[in-house]
Order: sequence, then structure tokens, then C-alpha cells
Amino acid sequence: MVKPSPIFALLCLAALPALAEEKAVGMMPDGSSDMYVGLALAKRSSPADGEDRSTALRPLLQVQWSNGIFVSATGVAGMHLSRTPGVEYGPLLLDSDKRDPGDGRRLAGTHPIKGSWDVGGFYNYYLCDQVRLLTTLVYDTSAGGMKGSVGLQKTLASLAPHHTVSLSAGAAWAGDAVMRERYEVFGAYRPAGGVMALNAGANWNWELSSRWLVNTSVVGTRLGTPAANSPIVDRRNFITWSSGLAYRF
Repeated sequence: MVKPSPIFALLCLAALPALAEEKAVGMMPDGSSDMYVGLALAKRSSPADGEDRSTALRPLLQVQWSNGIFVSATGVAGMHLSRTPGVEYGPLLLDSDKRDPGDGRRLAGTHPIKGSWDVGGFYNYYLCDQVRLLTTLVYDTSAGGMKGSVGLQKTLASLAPHHTVSLSAGAAWAGDAVMRERYEVFGAYRPAGGVMALNAGANWNWELSSRWLVNTSVVGTRLGTPAANSPIVDRRNFITWSSGLAYRF
């Protein structure tokens, strides 16, 4: 299974208001937290196996504490260190799926992936009130190489009361070691580092009440040339989506 790129993981993290309104970081009362818990119906594509994953329920969980620590069910954890309005930075942990060459019919001759946590950092900057630049730099502990991402997220003017829509676009890149661990096929294909994927998406939040929220997101992905040319990939473009109900504590 191909793990979503770092930029996709962070866009998911920013989807709910608990973490989208990150200018409020550092202004929360000491000892407080902002938490969403719920369930979402999600569909994702697996280009490495050449087949679609079935639609399934997955947990919605996002928590942010007054000390800046945040976690998400998308496999993202980190800590905000900045207290400067409009600037966000700090350490980052990204969960990584493990993989074995016997996991799928197209994976023969590929590298195993350990599935260990990747470590790095993030830096975000608000270009204006509704637009922010998102960047990450991460060390892939399984591959022993670097990867990163850059993207933009824009929150649209309110289209209707209790509705919030944001748009996002970004790119993820990977060094030689990361690209080869994921897409090399021994004796057949040896990719170099480069652009791993381009992503564009939309997110819609509908606040049913002060506690209940419906969150829907759609993300389109186009794999970069080094990934798309691998024999294990038969679909360069794919779409992932999710829609769920969450409760705010």
C-alpha cells in the first residue's frame, strides 16, 4: 500500500477547525485541549497493487493541547514551538506503513519497508489571513533518506453560515534512498530521487452545532515521473476521499 505523501497527511491534519485555526496556538488556557473524535467513511486507491481498496470506516481523531502538542489519526504528531502570530514550526512524527514484497501481486522484487516512524519538522507561514504556506522536511527511518513537501492552503470566504471550505495544493519529493525503497524493482527499474507526487484537494466543514461537525475531503494525486514509471504502478492519477461525523470536546 502506498502511504499518503507528507503534504497530504498535513492537509488532513489541518482539515478540522481544531487545528486549522492554528493562529490561536499558545492562546489556549493552560491545561486545556481541543479535541475531535468521530468516524469517517473513506475510499483510497493503491497504485502499487494496481487495485482499489474498498470503502471502509476509519477513525477521526485530532487533539491539540495548550502546550502545542498535537496528534491525529492520520498518523501525524508534533509540537508547535512558535508563539509568533502567522508563523508555525516544530518537530514532527509521521507514521509509515510497512510493506513486504509478498503483500501484493505487483510487489515481487521490491524492497521491504519496515513501517517505522519518520522524524522531521514543519514550517508554516501565513501569506495573509486566509492563505498559508505548508512545508515539511522528514528523515525516512526505514529507507535512510530524506523526503519533504511544500504546499498552499486557502480558506474561502464563508459561503453560508456554519460552512467552511478550504482548497489546497502541494508537492512531495523524495531522495534516492526513499524513492528506491518504494519503487525500485530489482533487475527491472531503479529510480532516482525527485518529485514523488502532486496533490490538490478541497475540504468542507459543516458545523451542525457547537459540538457536532461533518467533515468531507477530496484529494487528487498525480504521481511524479520516478514513481509513475515503476513496474509496480499502473495508475498515475488517483483520488482519495472521506466523509465523517465528529464530536468536539
